Amino acid sequence: MKTWTINSDMGENIGNDHLLMPFLNECCIACGGHVGDESSMQKTVDLALKYGVSIGAHPSFPDQANFGRLPMRMEKNALSDTLRTQIDALRKIYPDIEHIKPHGALYNMAAVDPEIAWTVLEVIKDYPGTALMAPWRSTIAQMAEEQGIKVRFEGYGDRRYHSNMALVSRKNPAGVISKPNDAVEQVKSITDRGIFISIEGDEIEFEAETFCVHGDNPDALKILQALHHLKVS
Repeated sequence: MKTWTINSDMGENIGNDHLLMPFLNECCIACGGHVGDESSMQKTVDLALKYGVSIGAHPSFPDQANFGRLPMRMEKNALSDTLRTQIDALRKIYPDIEHIKPHGALYNMAAVDPEIAWTVLEVIKDYPGTALMAPWRSTIAQMAEEQGIKVRFEGYGDRRYHSNMALVSRKNPAGVISKPNDAVEQVKSITDRGIFISIEGDEIEFEAETFCVHGDNPDALKILQALHHLKVS
């Protein structure tokens, strides 16, 4: 089994960060785009430091009404400005962020859209030494490597994939993994065999070194506990 870590998106006012943080290696902290403010960021940073969890920024399209999960089309400079504002808001509280992971629709769009990917990467360049969390072989990951930006390939422990490596919509009942054993099976398949089984039933080559479990998954704690046990066993 390859070495891998566990991450989650924190500071999203779900109310369970204190339960999940002990089972994480990294956290991605919401910094005002889809949710979050100075108070929530400070509390999440303090919690991460308590448990020795690496801290990163989780910027988003500025769309709190839809939790940053709906696609938006923004002018390049406007998108750059909001991403820098969000990242800098977290850095005022904790300057030494280790990674940046776009949230929601921005994450998914940057994975396939070169223009959006380029805008995100131009922002990340302003923070030398900060890694990008992104899917393997995604547009943004390939462009980042060409630009000399460190990439941490991310997979999901609680989401299913299509054969084209896109995430299955949350609107699809099969899109979210709720059973800890299913999450363990998917992570083991990727770390041991370098594949996942798509919702279409295909074996798809895939690599990941960090796996995310969403805090708003009702079964997040059980899934994280199962993955933590797998990781240390």
